[in-house]
Amino acid sequence: MGNRLTLRVIVGGFLIIVFGLFYFQIIRGDYYLKRAKSNYVKIINFPSIRGSIFDRRGILIARDKPIFNIAVIPYQIKGKRKSLFEKLAEVAGVDKKIITINYQKNFQNVFSPVEVLTNVDKLKALKIKEVFEDNVLIRITPQRYYPFSYLYSHVLGYVKKAEVIYQDIKKYGYSPSQRVGVRGVERFYDQFLRGEDGVELIEVDSRGEVMGFLGKRSKKKGNDIYLTLDTRFQEIAYQSLGNFKGVIIVMDPHTGEILSLVSKPSFDPNSFIEGKDVEYILKDKRKPLINRAIQARYPPGSIFKPVVAVAGLEEKVINPHTTFFCSGKFTLADTEFSCWSRHGQEDLYDALAHSCNIYFYNLGLRLKVERIAKWAKIFGLDKKTRIDLPFENKGLVPTRSWKRKVKKRGWYAGDTVNLSIGQGYIEITPIEVAVFISAFANQGYLVWPHLLKKIKESPFITKRKLSLGLSKESIEVVREGLRQAVAREDGTAHLLSLLGLDIAGKTGTAQTRGKAHGWFAGFFPYQNPKYSVCVFLENGGSSYQAVKVTYQLLKKLKEENLI
Repeated sequence: MGNRLTLRVIVGGFLIIVFGLFYFQIIRGDYYLKRAKSNYVKIINFPSIRGSIFDRRGILIARDKPIFNIAVIPYQIKGKRKSLFEKLAEVAGVDKKIITINYQKNFQNVFSPVEVLTNVDKLKALKIKEVFEDNVLIRITPQRYYPFSYLYSHVLGYVKKAEVIYQDIKKYGYSPSQRVGVRGVERFYDQFLRGEDGVELIEVDSRGEVMGFLGKRSKKKGNDIYLTLDTRFQEIAYQSLGNFKGVIIVMDPHTGEILSLVSKPSFDPNSFIEGKDVEYILKDKRKPLINRAIQARYPPGSIFKPVVAVAGLEEKVINPHTTFFCSGKFTLADTEFSCWSRHGQEDLYDALAHSCNIYFYNLGLRLKVERIAKWAKIFGLDKKTRIDLPFENKGLVPTRSWKRKVKKRGWYAGDTVNLSIGQGYIEITPIEVAVFISAFANQGYLVWPHLLKKIKESPFITKRKLSLGLSKESIEVVREGLRQAVAREDGTAHLLSLLGLDIAGKTGTAQTRGKAHGWFAGFFPYQNPKYSVCVFLENGGSSYQAVKVTYQLLKKLKEENLI
């Protein structure tokens, strides 16, 4: 009995399968064959909204704005693409070549929409849709926009489709069509800003009509971030540089928060988003794409003297009252080195206030290259500051072994003389200068310079400061020398005393090919410093020009009660 029942179940199941196959293949076969040929899965991508970027006061400095694009689906326009593009060019008022080039550039597969016209006026896009009906799609997509353009270009950078750097980032889960930051904060904090694209899988027939939804993933907006920068500081710094090539950095010497970071010449990042004037920017001989604050190295000139002064004090080679006589000339073997003036008998305070080369030639020879290089490295002048921007360069602190390896020559006493006043082979970045001058403002610490203040509503936790291990006496001696450089009538930065801000600082004129570079680096107010500042003028002529720019910068900030 049991065997008969089992047999009936097996036979019954077999008959059901046979009948099902007969129904789907014979009775309904034509319907399903037609559907298999005519239908396809349409993948629609929905680009995520990128997080906005704000300054410390909540002013919007980067955002996504909606743009209207016209797209076609290759499968739908098969056999009529040529005539369709001709008519589309006529209605849109563009060259047909533009449509063809965009089609070829943006094509992914026959089922995915291909954008053939981008950033179309809204009314024109609606007119095109009305004329072409289901043959075209209006795709509303986000486009990055920078309202302050030149002002923030080196800080913010810009975004492009990931295809431009796809080989470098595909391992992180990007698709070629996704937008990605390629410079500045946009690149450094891309993981927080980028969000997640949405996707819809739709079954459609050959006429483009929806037959059913197969799946969906909602897009997610990226995180908004807030920077430490102040837009008004940034505007005033940008204006203060005028036609000079150079850098201005204003920073909190205790926390490393950067209030302003300007590099000139700059560029309009919107040009890279819209694809306009890009070739002109790339070929510009002034090299506007270089962020001179963090990527370019320069001889520091006399702003290096506070480091040499600390080395002399800490190594017990001199004391604050050790004197050297400045006759305006210094002879070493058969080579003559000069000072910019004849200062007479100078102690360390005088030498810093007057920026006396002769004093530091003598001090440098007493220290020798090894100890000068040691203290330059303690101040971090051969390391990246780890600022939260990509492509930072690090300074070069020369040594005997470096010269032997790179220049294939030995180290001479003349090299030490040059090094002692920040000339010769030494090169540092403006951001390194801002950090090392801050160490005299905060009593001997290297801070981490940074631009991020918070992500959404979560405050950014600043990294700990690094103690230089300096004696309090050495710090105070150099601080006093820097104060006298401004306070004394014969100080090299005396112009700044007119501001009444109690500024301390150091000037520097660095000789190079062509016109000299001009530097000023300092902090204020002297007793309780709140700000450190670095002004650098590439081929600016002299430190006096840098002091004048600093004066204009701080005067305007003071007038607006910003400092």
